[in-house]
Amino acid sequence: MTLNSHRGGSTGSGTSAEPWGFVFAMEQALGHVVHTANIERVLRGEHDISPIVIRIDRGSKRGSVRNWALANWSVEASLATRRELRAQLSVGRPDAIFIHTQVASLLSRRIMRCVPTVVSLDATPLNFDTMADAYRHRTGNNAVEGAKTWINRRALRAASEVVTWSRWARASVVGDYDVPPDRVHVIPPGVDLHRFRPRDGARDAGPLRLLFVGGDFERKGGRDVVEAVSHLGPSVELDVVSGSAADVMGAPGVRVHGAVAPNSDELHGLYRKADVFVLPSRGDCSPLAVAEALASGLPVIASNVGGLPELVVDGLNGVVVPIGKPRELAEAIRHLAAEPSLRAAMGERSRSLAVAEHDVETNCRAILDLMRRLACSSRAGHPMGNADDEFAPTVDRTDG
Repeated sequence: MTLNSHRGGSTGSGTSAEPWGFVFAMEQALGHVVHTANIERVLRGEHDISPIVIRIDRGSKRGSVRNWALANWSVEASLATRRELRAQLSVGRPDAIFIHTQVASLLSRRIMRCVPTVVSLDATPLNFDTMADAYRHRTGNNAVEGAKTWINRRALRAASEVVTWSRWARASVVGDYDVPPDRVHVIPPGVDLHRFRPRDGARDAGPLRLLFVGGDFERKGGRDVVEAVSHLGPSVELDVVSGSAADVMGAPGVRVHGAVAPNSDELHGLYRKADVFVLPSRGDCSPLAVAEALASGLPVIASNVGGLPELVVDGLNGVVVPIGKPRELAEAIRHLAAEPSLRAAMGERSRSLAVAEHDVETNCRAILDLMRRLACSSRAGHPMGNADDEFAPTVDRTDG
């Protein structure tokens, strides 16, 4: 598709003379892959948008760095994104750009000054630093960390608008990176409420069925769940969906599903068969798996890290447990196993929260509406700058 700089001026779907040209640069890791697929599905129903979706993959040709001294994901992703966006600008100026996550945006500040851009993220670098051990991440000295904060602040402030997956992340964008609050919007990624839904009819007879879904088995607390199950004996069974849990295969009461595709019928079936969802993460942001559990009408046992407190409220739709305490986790499971009416009430509240805040159709369209408003504002006399400036050898403006 050749992007055209003359688009229709209406924000209503299907009323533009020509579709809006929107470009989506999407980081591909864990839940971000699912987020990309969900956005693409919603885009297929938006006939006033002609989209280009760019996948920024770790280790792909698109994301490769020849200089191994610079080979880290922030450099790879941001170089790849800038290269791909420059290629789009060389054939025509898009009406708006969406970049997920902020890691991919770091070297595209001049482009964001030219084209209305939304930067989306699940957590800021300073959010991640609060959970550095869980993410096996080392912080640098004060000079290094100060430089990292500075470059992220420049990128976030260059964006027209910022979308965060949680209020936790929004507080950091505003408080740590000095982005004006009116430019930061909390829009969770959402899940398909039609496919992730409560089971029909009564549960199957047998032990309480637990479900754990997490690509990073260690960080998500998978070993704590397996140990908790070992204390409970045959009264519970655990289904583990993870590609990094092969070594617990064969543990008593544990079934490992290592090759379950996101949004697949097999995954939906596991959610519907489950009685309780368990994710005692040692470090996390706003895991899509928990939103899927909410939509599936499940009580959730989770830890109190990252954006999880916005998804799981202790005693309301689940139980909050301390990090790294398998015996206390076992007690929480035992309590819910003995109280089927409590599980049912919590599950209903989970589903209500999913309907209110995590409907993928509603949330993705909120992002698209935000992009439409930015594009309309730009066309209505609030220019962002000349797209040719992106290639000009001028010094960038500072943010102060």
